[in-house]
Amino acid sequence: MQDLHSIGMKKGMLYETIITTINPDKTPNAAPMGVICKDKGEIVVYLHEGSRTIKNIKNNRAFVVNVLKDPLVFVDSTLDNLSEEYFLEFKDNYAVKNADAYFLAKVNDLKYIEREDQFGIDKSYIIKAGVEEIVVDNECAEPLNRAIYGVIEALVYLTRKDMINGETEKLYNLRMKEISRIVNKVGSKKHTKAIKKVMDAWDEDK
Repeated sequence: MQDLHSIGMKKGMLYETIITTINPDKTPNAAPMGVICKDKGEIVVYLHEGSRTIKNIKNNRAFVVNVLKDPLVFVDSTLDNLSEEYFLEFKDNYAVKNADAYFLAKVNDLKYIEREDQFGIDKSYIIKAGVEEIVVDNECAEPLNRAIYGVIEALVYLTRKDMINGETEKLYNLRMKEISRIVNKVGSKKHTKAIKKVMDAWDEDK
């Protein structure tokens, strides 16, 4: 059985990845997507209705999850500018060249949901998929999780606490609250413990 723990994915954690799928014309498509590690052999993905990625997954019932840290790949795939030279063929699908690791995922369950968030009614699909094969090209592969970067960013703001006031202080307060929200949403127990310490220090003597 393929083990997601072998590429640093831990149960319950959400990771920022690039998901690659096949378009109806057989060309590759790539998009940044958060992937939750449900256990060592299964992932969960939430996808908005209407995206090209969900259409392709519904058609093919399979996709590839790419673990990498290249900022240009994240930007270009978001802007829909990732050219075909970035891809390689993998198990009748496509993977991203130079990814630290990638794996084929096959859909076990796909469910449509509607839920309300800060932007209104969110129409999405919950996809549960099994891991079929993992390829590791970099033994130091480490999936991206936003929590550690949030903690670091919060620490930067904390070191500037005594230098700000007025409108800047209001802005920093809003940023710290948002960082805390994200860390608590996507981080591990260690991340949430860390951000609580930072927020407690931020709120001191206010």
